[in-house]
Amino acid sequence: MFHYIAREAYRAVRKKYSLYYILGIFVICLLANIAMACFRSIYGMNDGSFTYNLIIFAEGAFIVPYYSCIFLSDMVFGREYPNPHIKDSVTNKLKRWQLYIGKLCATVLVGIAMFFVSFVIMLLVTMLFGIGDSGSVSMDTILDFLQKALVAFPLWLAGISIGQMYLFAAKRKRNAFIFYFLTVLVIPRLITLLASEKIHLFPFTKIMDILITPQFQALQFYFTMNPLKCAILGIVYSVIASAIGLTAFYKH
Repeated sequence: MFHYIAREAYRAVRKKYSLYYILGIFVICLLANIAMACFRSIYGMNDGSFTYNLIIFAEGAFIVPYYSCIFLSDMVFGREYPNPHIKDSVTNKLKRWQLYIGKLCATVLVGIAMFFVSFVIMLLVTMLFGIGDSGSVSMDTILDFLQKALVAFPLWLAGISIGQMYLFAAKRKRNAFIFYFLTVLVIPRLITLLASEKIHLFPFTKIMDILITPQFQALQFYFTMNPLKCAILGIVYSVIASAIGLTAFYKH
Protein backbone atom coordinates (compact mmCIF):
# COMPACT_ATOMS: atom_id res chain seq x y z
CA MET A 1 0.00 0.00 0.00
CA PHE A 2 2.91 2.34 0.71
CA HIS A 3 4.12 1.90 -2.87
CA TYR A 4 0.62 2.76 -4.09
CA ILE A 5 0.50 5.94 -1.98
CA ALA A 6 3.96 7.01 -3.16
CA ARG A 7 3.08 6.31 -6.80
CA GLU A 8 -0.18 8.25 -6.68
CA ALA A 9 1.48 11.23 -4.97
CA TYR A 10 4.35 11.19 -7.47
CA ARG A 11 1.97 11.09 -10.41
CA ALA A 12 -0.03 13.99 -8.97
CA VAL A 13 2.93 16.35 -8.46
CA ARG A 14 4.14 15.69 -12.01
CA LYS A 15 0.88 16.90 -13.55
CA LYS A 16 0.50 20.36 -15.06
CA TYR A 17 -2.33 20.82 -12.57
CA SER A 18 0.20 21.06 -9.72
CA LEU A 19 2.20 23.68 -11.62
CA TYR A 20 -0.93 25.75 -12.14
CA TYR A 21 -1.66 25.46 -8.40
CA ILE A 22 1.81 26.79 -7.52
CA LEU A 23 1.53 29.57 -10.10
CA GLY A 24 -1.79 30.55 -8.56
CA ILE A 25 -0.15 30.80 -5.13
CA PHE A 26 2.65 32.90 -6.62
CA VAL A 27 0.18 35.31 -8.23
CA ILE A 28 -1.74 35.67 -4.95
CA CYS A 29 1.49 36.39 -3.04
CA LEU A 30 2.56 38.87 -5.69
CA LEU A 31 -0.77 40.72 -5.65
CA ALA A 32 -0.77 40.84 -1.83
CA ASN A 33 2.71 42.39 -1.78
CA ILE A 34 1.86 44.85 -4.53
CA ALA A 35 -1.20 45.93 -2.53
CA MET A 36 0.98 46.36 0.57
CA ALA A 37 3.54 48.35 -1.44
CA CYS A 38 0.77 50.66 -2.69
CA PHE A 39 -0.43 51.10 0.89
CA ARG A 40 3.09 52.09 1.98
CA SER A 41 3.46 54.56 -0.89
CA ILE A 42 0.22 56.31 0.09
CA TYR A 43 0.28 56.19 3.89
CA GLY A 44 3.98 55.63 4.54
CA MET A 45 5.49 53.14 6.94
CA ASN A 46 3.40 52.49 10.04
CA ASP A 47 2.25 49.68 12.27
CA GLY A 48 0.59 47.11 10.04
CA SER A 49 2.62 47.74 6.90
CA PHE A 50 5.88 46.01 7.81
CA THR A 51 7.05 42.84 6.09
CA TYR A 52 6.20 40.57 9.01
CA ASN A 53 2.65 41.96 9.11
CA LEU A 54 1.90 40.38 5.74
CA ILE A 55 2.92 36.98 7.11
CA ILE A 56 0.62 37.56 10.09
CA PHE A 57 -2.24 38.64 7.82
CA ALA A 58 -1.77 35.42 5.80
CA GLU A 59 -2.81 33.46 8.90
CA GLY A 60 -6.29 34.88 8.40
CA ALA A 61 -6.35 33.41 4.89
CA PHE A 62 -5.92 29.76 5.91
CA ILE A 63 -9.45 29.20 4.67
CA VAL A 64 -8.26 29.66 1.06
CA PRO A 65 -6.37 26.32 1.01
CA TYR A 66 -9.50 24.77 2.55
CA TYR A 67 -11.57 25.95 -0.40
CA SER A 68 -8.97 24.55 -2.81
CA CYS A 69 -8.73 21.09 -1.22
CA ILE A 70 -10.87 19.52 -3.94
CA PHE A 71 -8.29 20.58 -6.53
CA LEU A 72 -5.65 18.62 -4.59
CA SER A 73 -8.00 15.64 -4.40
CA ASP A 74 -8.63 15.89 -8.13
CA MET A 75 -4.88 15.80 -8.86
CA VAL A 76 -4.66 12.38 -7.22
CA PHE A 77 -8.10 11.15 -8.32
CA GLY A 78 -7.15 11.25 -12.00
CA ARG A 79 -9.10 11.95 -15.18
CA GLU A 80 -11.20 8.80 -15.01
CA TYR A 81 -13.03 7.09 -12.15
CA PRO A 82 -10.67 4.54 -10.52
CA ASN A 83 -11.57 1.06 -11.74
CA PRO A 84 -11.05 -1.45 -8.90
CA HIS A 85 -11.21 -4.34 -11.37
CA ILE A 86 -8.13 -3.20 -13.29
CA LYS A 87 -5.05 -4.33 -11.35
CA ASP A 88 -1.33 -3.86 -11.88
CA SER A 89 1.78 -4.88 -9.99
CA VAL A 90 1.20 -2.19 -7.34
CA THR A 91 -2.58 -2.55 -6.82
CA ASN A 92 -2.83 -6.30 -7.39
CA LYS A 93 -3.47 -7.27 -3.76
CA LEU A 94 -5.19 -4.09 -2.62
CA LYS A 95 -8.86 -4.01 -1.67
CA ARG A 96 -11.24 -1.15 -2.44
CA TRP A 97 -10.88 0.45 0.97
CA GLN A 98 -7.10 0.38 0.58
CA LEU A 99 -7.36 2.05 -2.82
CA TYR A 100 -9.59 4.73 -1.33
CA ILE A 101 -7.44 5.36 1.75
CA GLY A 102 -4.33 5.22 -0.42
CA LYS A 103 -5.61 8.05 -2.59
CA LEU A 104 -6.57 10.01 0.52
CA CYS A 105 -3.09 9.61 2.01
CA ALA A 106 -1.48 10.52 -1.31
CA THR A 107 -3.58 13.68 -1.44
CA VAL A 108 -2.50 14.61 2.08
CA LEU A 109 1.16 14.17 1.08
CA VAL A 110 0.64 16.33 -2.00
CA GLY A 111 -1.14 18.93 0.15
CA ILE A 112 1.75 19.04 2.64
CA ALA A 113 4.25 19.43 -0.20
CA MET A 114 2.17 22.21 -1.77
CA PHE A 115 1.89 23.97 1.59
CA PHE A 116 5.64 24.13 2.13
CA VAL A 117 6.31 25.16 -1.47
CA SER A 118 3.67 27.88 -1.14
CA PHE A 119 5.09 29.01 2.21
CA VAL A 120 8.59 29.33 0.77
CA ILE A 121 7.25 31.28 -2.20
CA MET A 122 5.25 33.58 0.07
CA LEU A 123 8.25 34.13 2.34
CA LEU A 124 10.68 34.86 -0.50
CA VAL A 125 8.32 37.19 -2.37
CA THR A 126 7.37 39.04 0.81
CA MET A 127 10.99 39.46 1.93
CA LEU A 128 11.97 40.61 -1.57
CA PHE A 129 9.31 43.34 -1.54
CA GLY A 130 10.34 44.30 2.00
CA ILE A 131 14.05 44.81 1.31
CA GLY A 132 15.30 48.15 2.52
CA ASP A 133 12.53 49.87 4.39
CA SER A 134 9.92 47.54 5.84
CA GLY A 135 11.75 45.41 8.37
CA SER A 136 12.46 41.71 8.33
CA VAL A 137 10.63 38.49 9.08
CA SER A 138 11.79 37.07 12.40
CA MET A 139 12.00 33.39 13.29
CA ASP A 140 9.26 33.96 15.88
CA THR A 141 6.89 35.13 13.12
CA ILE A 142 7.71 32.06 11.01
CA LEU A 143 7.25 29.67 13.95
CA ASP A 144 3.96 31.35 14.86
CA PHE A 145 2.72 30.90 11.29
CA LEU A 146 3.75 27.23 11.22
CA GLN A 147 2.18 26.58 14.63
CA LYS A 148 -1.18 27.94 13.48
CA ALA A 149 -0.86 25.96 10.24
CA LEU A 150 -0.42 22.83 12.36
CA VAL A 151 -3.62 23.67 14.24
CA ALA A 152 -5.40 24.18 10.90
CA PHE A 153 -4.16 20.84 9.52
CA PRO A 154 -7.16 18.75 10.76
CA LEU A 155 -9.50 21.25 9.10
CA TRP A 156 -7.60 20.97 5.82
CA LEU A 157 -7.72 17.17 6.20
CA ALA A 158 -11.50 17.45 6.45
CA GLY A 159 -11.54 19.53 3.27
CA ILE A 160 -9.50 16.90 1.43
CA SER A 161 -11.78 14.13 2.74
CA ILE A 162 -14.91 15.99 1.65
CA GLY A 163 -13.40 16.67 -1.78
CA GLN A 164 -12.49 13.02 -2.28
CA MET A 165 -15.92 11.94 -1.05
CA TYR A 166 -17.66 13.97 -3.74
CA LEU A 167 -15.24 12.83 -6.45
CA PHE A 168 -16.02 9.20 -5.64
CA ALA A 169 -19.76 9.75 -5.07
CA ALA A 170 -20.64 12.01 -8.01
CA LYS A 171 -21.14 10.60 -11.49
CA ARG A 172 -19.56 13.67 -13.07
CA LYS A 173 -16.62 15.73 -11.85
CA ARG A 174 -18.52 18.94 -12.48
CA ASN A 175 -21.16 17.83 -9.99
CA ALA A 176 -18.44 16.92 -7.48
CA PHE A 177 -17.04 20.45 -7.64
CA ILE A 178 -20.50 22.01 -7.39
CA PHE A 179 -21.44 19.92 -4.35
CA TYR A 180 -18.07 20.64 -2.73
CA PHE A 181 -18.37 24.40 -2.97
CA LEU A 182 -21.98 24.23 -1.81
CA THR A 183 -20.79 22.29 1.24
CA VAL A 184 -17.72 24.32 2.20
CA LEU A 185 -18.64 27.80 0.96
CA VAL A 186 -22.27 28.52 0.08
CA ILE A 187 -24.10 26.66 2.87
CA PRO A 188 -21.73 27.80 5.67
CA ARG A 189 -22.05 31.40 4.48
CA LEU A 190 -25.84 31.09 4.50
CA ILE A 191 -25.80 29.61 8.01
CA THR A 192 -23.47 32.40 9.18
CA LEU A 193 -25.90 34.98 7.79
CA LEU A 194 -28.91 33.38 9.51
CA ALA A 195 -26.94 33.17 12.78
CA SER A 196 -25.79 36.80 12.65
CA GLU A 197 -26.93 39.36 15.22
CA LYS A 198 -29.48 40.87 12.81
CA ILE A 199 -31.35 37.62 12.13
CA HIS A 200 -30.14 35.36 14.96
CA LEU A 201 -32.25 32.28 14.28
CA PHE A 202 -31.85 29.73 17.07
CA PRO A 203 -31.00 26.50 15.18
CA PHE A 204 -28.34 28.23 13.10
CA THR A 205 -26.63 29.88 16.08
CA LYS A 206 -26.05 26.37 17.45
CA ILE A 207 -24.99 24.92 14.10
CA MET A 208 -22.30 27.60 13.93
CA ASP A 209 -20.49 25.79 16.77
CA ILE A 210 -19.89 22.71 14.62
CA LEU A 211 -19.01 24.43 11.34
CA ILE A 212 -15.44 24.33 10.06
CA THR A 213 -15.44 27.78 8.45
CA PRO A 214 -15.59 29.85 11.69
CA GLN A 215 -12.57 27.96 13.04
CA PHE A 216 -10.36 29.51 10.36
CA GLN A 217 -11.48 32.97 11.41
CA ALA A 218 -10.52 32.18 15.00
CA LEU A 219 -7.03 30.95 14.09
CA GLN A 220 -5.55 34.40 13.64
CA PHE A 221 -5.67 35.23 17.36
CA TYR A 222 -4.49 33.11 20.27
CA PHE A 223 -7.40 34.10 22.52
CA THR A 224 -9.94 32.80 19.97
CA MET A 225 -7.97 29.83 18.63
CA ASN A 226 -9.15 26.44 19.90
CA PRO A 227 -6.74 23.65 18.81
CA LEU A 228 -8.75 20.89 20.49
CA LYS A 229 -11.97 21.92 18.74
CA CYS A 230 -10.17 22.14 15.40
CA ALA A 231 -8.77 18.63 15.90
CA ILE A 232 -12.12 17.13 16.92
CA LEU A 233 -14.08 18.76 14.09
CA GLY A 234 -11.42 17.88 11.55
CA ILE A 235 -11.31 14.23 12.57
CA VAL A 236 -15.11 13.85 12.80
CA TYR A 237 -15.72 15.44 9.38
CA SER A 238 -12.89 13.39 7.85
CA VAL A 239 -14.25 10.10 9.20
CA ILE A 240 -17.82 10.84 8.10
CA ALA A 241 -16.77 12.01 4.63
CA SER A 242 -14.47 9.01 4.15
CA ALA A 243 -17.19 6.58 5.23
CA ILE A 244 -19.64 8.09 2.72
CA GLY A 245 -17.08 8.21 -0.07
CA LEU A 246 -15.94 4.62 0.56
CA THR A 247 -19.55 3.42 0.57
CA ALA A 248 -20.08 5.10 -2.79
CA PHE A 249 -16.90 3.47 -4.12
CA TYR A 250 -18.12 0.02 -3.10
CA LYS A 251 -21.47 0.63 -4.81
CA HIS A 252 -19.89 1.88 -8.01
